[in-house]
Amino acid sequence: MTRVGVIGAGALGRHHARIYSELEGVELVGVADVVAERARDTGQAHGCEAFTDFRRFFDRVDAVSLAAPTSGHAEIGRACLDGGIDVLVEKPIAATIEDARSMVAAAEAGGRILQVGHVERYNPIVEAAARVATRPQFFEVHRMSTFSMRSLDVDVVLDLMIHDIDVVMSLVDAGVYEIRAAGVPVLSNKADIANVRIEFANGCVANMTASRVSTEPVRRLRFFQPHDYVSIDYAAQSGYCLSLRGGRLHKETLDPPVREPLRVELECFIESVRTRSAPRVDGAAGLRALEVGLAVNDEIERHRRRRTGTG
Repeated sequence: MTRVGVIGAGALGRHHARIYSELEGVELVGVADVVAERARDTGQAHGCEAFTDFRRFFDRVDAVSLAAPTSGHAEIGRACLDGGIDVLVEKPIAATIEDARSMVAAAEAGGRILQVGHVERYNPIVEAAARVATRPQFFEVHRMSTFSMRSLDVDVVLDLMIHDIDVVMSLVDAGVYEIRAAGVPVLSNKADIANVRIEFANGCVANMTASRVSTEPVRRLRFFQPHDYVSIDYAAQSGYCLSLRGGRLHKETLDPPVREPLRVELECFIESVRTRSAPRVDGAAGLRALEVGLAVNDEIERHRRRRTGTG
């Protein structure tokens, strides 16, 4: 049995606990949350112990899911990694580049697995799109969600857009050349809507829009490459590839078996823990996504200062 714990019993942590409790060959040892009631309710729901201090199950687990607020990722993550525990940390990997690098270093020093929860990379439709991707040249991405009180410790870029930043970067074999961005707060004191144009060193351009104050959820990605147009719907797990080859137009439906992406992500994490194999989204990938996300936020701030004449 692979023994696991969940740190953070909020909206995401509860789902981690649910899935671990259902996986074959996995023992959910406990759930930890600083709010005792949340830990207790989640523990009771999934038949495990509840703690207010994650250190209480340190010597009883092989791996943990870290679903606490982003501000605590580095401190908790390093403590687990230094204690010989493999870690799946929810995105973003950390609040700062320095913190993220310290987590990557801790994992490398101790020979630990560090996986970052960019769950869309485990979405079957993203895997299907990756198989038909050759040389993407232009992306158009929209991610909209209704407002929620969760994740307000970060802005919409690190809350939502970072999913698409990670997916696009996994499909583009080039570094970032230029970023232009704008964003505004609406219902929180951080940007709730943002738009970014990222140009890569190979000429590929990605336009991304993210909002957490929409009336209905939207999660779509489209990209163009020589001879092909690919469109996917993350939520519906459906899409198609429209191709012009041999003077004829062909449409290939992308229709992978529907699966819960978080379940696939956790299964892959457990497999990495058992086999000591590198995860699909490792600490280095999480760090790259964070670097771009923070660069987007820097550009949003520069844009605001130019617009208001304050800097």
